[in-house]
Amino acid sequence: MRKLAVFSFFFALALFLSHYFLPSDWLLIAGGTAALLSLLGLIFRGNNRQRVIISLLAVSIGFLWSYAYTVIFAQPHFELHEESIEITAVITDYPVARTTRGYRVDAQILREDARNANVRLFYFTEAALQPGDIIFANARLRRTDITADGERFDALSSRGIFLSGYISGDIVLKDYSDSLRYVPRRIAHSIAEQIGEIFPDDVAHFMQALLMGRRDDLYRDTALSASLSASGIIHVVSISGMHIAFLMGFLAIVLRNERLFAFYGIPVLLLFMAMTGFTPAVTRAGIMQMFLIFAPLVRRERDSITSLLAALFFILASNPYSVASVGLHLSFSATLGIILFSTKINNTVTDAFRGKKVFRLKLTRGIINYIVGGLSTTFGALIFTLPLTALHFGYVSLIAPLTNLLTIGVVSIIFPVGLLVTLLSFLHPALGTILSFPVTYAARYIIRTAQMLAGVPYSVVYSSNIHIMLWLLYVYIMFTLLPLMKARLREYIKPACIAVMLLSVIILIFTFFPGMPGDSFSVVDVGQGLSVVVESGGHTMVVDSGSLSRNNAGEITHEFLMNMGKTTIDMLVLTHLHADHVNGVEFLFSRMAIFALALADPSGSDFAHVAYEIITLANSHGTDIIYVTETLTFTLGELDVFIYPPMFEGRGENERSLSILTVGSITSLITGDMNMASERALLRFAVLPKLDVLVVGHHGSRHSTSEELLAALSPDIAVIPVGRNSFGHPTSEVLLRLSQFGVTTFRTDLNGHVTIRR
Repeated sequence: MRKLAVFSFFFALALFLSHYFLPSDWLLIAGGTAALLSLLGLIFRGNNRQRVIISLLAVSIGFLWSYAYTVIFAQPHFELHEESIEITAVITDYPVARTTRGYRVDAQILREDARNANVRLFYFTEAALQPGDIIFANARLRRTDITADGERFDALSSRGIFLSGYISGDIVLKDYSDSLRYVPRRIAHSIAEQIGEIFPDDVAHFMQALLMGRRDDLYRDTALSASLSASGIIHVVSISGMHIAFLMGFLAIVLRNERLFAFYGIPVLLLFMAMTGFTPAVTRAGIMQMFLIFAPLVRRERDSITSLLAALFFILASNPYSVASVGLHLSFSATLGIILFSTKINNTVTDAFRGKKVFRLKLTRGIINYIVGGLSTTFGALIFTLPLTALHFGYVSLIAPLTNLLTIGVVSIIFPVGLLVTLLSFLHPALGTILSFPVTYAARYIIRTAQMLAGVPYSVVYSSNIHIMLWLLYVYIMFTLLPLMKARLREYIKPACIAVMLLSVIILIFTFFPGMPGDSFSVVDVGQGLSVVVESGGHTMVVDSGSLSRNNAGEITHEFLMNMGKTTIDMLVLTHLHADHVNGVEFLFSRMAIFALALADPSGSDFAHVAYEIITLANSHGTDIIYVTETLTFTLGELDVFIYPPMFEGRGENERSLSILTVGSITSLITGDMNMASERALLRFAVLPKLDVLVVGHHGSRHSTSEELLAALSPDIAVIPVGRNSFGHPTSEVLLRLSQFGVTTFRTDLNGHVTIRR
């Protein structure tokens, strides 16, 4: 078994090097070189000879398999890159509505050469599709391992989906396949739908994600998903090894006999893995569980490390691209940390209580064991996942240990019970609804706990803050070394106190001495959208927070503010209600206290429903709401701020844009998505001074930033808030006009965050 572990480790190492560091042309040479070097193992004796030979042969096989898999399986798909062809495909999952517009669905293109290609299809006309449907459509195909601008993107290729297809025209349903391979996804869909039926709306999406991994509806609830992330328990709604452990633990309690448990447990495990889509994290946990189940049946000792590495081998052998799966990284590292450190941490702490009077009482001993067990598991998992979370997601939840301690026990109960209740509801709907009540209240407890702890200032910190990262590095080194050194509990106290003191000092410095003195005006790089942060005299105004790009504008704005030492917003102004200006607002409300919200009167707007959702959200947070129907004037620190009402009503949402003027050390103008006619009306409506900074209207559309505006205001600097887009922004006409007027121009897609200080 140990030989298998060594082989699996070096095989995985070779695939990792192949994916991230070695060009494909070098893989054959690297594989052959490693094979030749394995002969050097003959100069060793005994176990060392075996280790050297196995390690180098595993590296050789890893390099060669990475090359062969790409040539045999991936390259034929990559050759279809940028091809527009007629496809016949079988649907493999249910469609999902996209957050912007249209739908997506996973499918498999049926090819005459039998090299069927997994593909993610995007389309805009609603179609009632289900797994097994065979469709015909015209699609433009793209490889999924790179983005349109050539950047690396591994989310789909790590799951074996090497192509995306953008459908033009109608989807024609040709046939239906009743293959058994689609049955698990149909079962999962039916269970998810039933969950939506028996659980109330406020917890249904959470339960669908918790029980079935169906997270799309949950992620549309930005406030809830943001709270789960900030509090450090977003992992509970990503089906992973934890859920497998809960499921198998529940079965082990019901089926106490080991052989009976193996007989029923393995089929249940395989069905659950298929229902959740055989994601790398679930597959890792499932294979590992099978090793642990089979070990005593074949008279082998249970070896968690061997089981973990063997599971990794099978996953990577089936698809070497899964070495880039973020879910697999986190699942593997969390499990490894628990195996290596959790028992050591648990024993260290509980040994300190042994012999104490409080530990002799059964009740208190049980409470102590529960708390210590939860914390040791959490800290064990965090040891390796902490740096990966900072790397992959750019943030770390400082409050995660507390949140996990308060909720993980409840999660371990409602997961199997929730599944059981849902299954019972198919047999007796009324009984299922009644039994769902206690599960509902337990789910509400988890949600409320996450929301409460996510609202704690500095509950989450971002890796872009170098001071916080240095602090995390200290914590990481200290609390990794101490368990390895078998330190006693009292030896943890001094490093822990130093860590708390350092973090307190950092937070105090950022809160009361946030940065350079003076006023600042920042256009935040949120992609194709707008978010502006104005700071003066310790007060903060944010204008818009929205984007059509992949990242959440609210999260980016929150990160920017946190790195300024800001935990509150004095005034949030919404120029208008288009998604690329407001779809990050819900996230901001979930993370920061916002004292006042200013927006145009939504009456008569085609987007009034968006305004009312934001207004309801603001009211729930106790935010003052100001409708700008005439010029609004107030002071922000040392700056005078003027918010002008829409220049035109009833001519589309862009023409309902507010415009914001700041006057003082930084004189600036933000016009939202105003067109030229509205700009001329603004010049007639108000006396505007010469500008230091102009935020270019409508992301550089040719219909905005008129010559009249530039001539009247003579801005020194223009900032274009823009990201990758299909609109042609910024247009050559606008760039030419800015150049003709001698305006120094910055673009967020090229320059990132743009900040002017005075």
